[in-house]
Amino acid sequence: MEEIKTDQNQAIQNLQPQSDSIQQTTKPIKKKSFLLIFIILLIIVVVGFSWYIYTKRSQSSQKTQATLPSTEKGILRVGENIDEAGLAEDTKEFQPFIDYLVANLHQYGYTKGVFVGTHSVSEMAQLVREHKIDIVIDSAFPVYVVGKLAGAQVIADRWKGGVGTYHSAIFVKKESTINTTSDLKGKMLAFDSNTSTVGYFLPKAELIKEGYTLTQKTKPTDLCTSNEICYTFVHGSVYETVAKGVVPAGAESELEIDGYFGDKIKNYRIVSRSPDISRFLVATRGDMDIKQINSIKSILFTLDQTKQGRNTLSAFAATAKFTSVANNDTSYGVIKDLSSIVEDEIIKQ
Repeated sequence: MEEIKTDQNQAIQNLQPQSDSIQQTTKPIKKKSFLLIFIILLIIVVVGFSWYIYTKRSQSSQKTQATLPSTEKGILRVGENIDEAGLAEDTKEFQPFIDYLVANLHQYGYTKGVFVGTHSVSEMAQLVREHKIDIVIDSAFPVYVVGKLAGAQVIADRWKGGVGTYHSAIFVKKESTINTTSDLKGKMLAFDSNTSTVGYFLPKAELIKEGYTLTQKTKPTDLCTSNEICYTFVHGSVYETVAKGVVPAGAESELEIDGYFGDKIKNYRIVSRSPDISRFLVATRGDMDIKQINSIKSILFTLDQTKQGRNTLSAFAATAKFTSVANNDTSYGVIKDLSSIVEDEIIKQ
């Protein structure tokens, strides 16, 4: 019995070191397993995040590309420089009119029409050359330059706001010490935007023609020397900027100045006025088929003769009608003579 017990004790002693060894071996295995799991999870997270970023960029790229004008057949593209209202509002203004055109031009294969908003005259000219704009409807300066750069043909005058012509005016408060354009020297002038005809190009060209030096400033508080007329862009806030005394003078369409201030117009004075120019011009691609151009003219010139046409015109920024103009420089009036003063700037936009 003692021998048997001794053998059992010996066996237990032999097993004890083996058990300790197993426990010691298990610890590094667990550490390695945990590290392996962590690495796998990290890889999953990194791959997942990378895929998410790639998907988002791809969707963004597709969305951007979808908004760019194309040369796809069956689409009539009508372009204008985006004004202070923004692309969405400009599209809302133009789309019913464009739809009316398409509905009456189906014989040329058009199935839909789109508005193409551009940010500069040079961009507009490029898109016309690339057949990504078929019809341009804009103020006189942009249309004139697009005609020179891209061969666009002017075909009509749009009576936007009910009038066929308008002019630019520089206005000040009634109590202002500015009485003539000479008094603008050393002062700040508020302009609308660098694509506006009556709110920038026309009054600027007129002042340069008179011999003044005009200098653009970043903000109304910038220093202006006594030998220059300074200006800053306020993008649709010309009236408010003058009314609040931020700048002493502003330039805009006199019709719009009167319309904005209403019965308070008596608190303001006009310092100078430009000659009248066409309200808004319509031009087509230079290589558009003459039959199609004549069809477009016929549609435009008869819009005011039907109820549906008049409703379309009314929704199109209170356009009264379209009238014919000659496809030559006489249609632009003083724009032709003044454009050379600011044409380089327009082209470089």
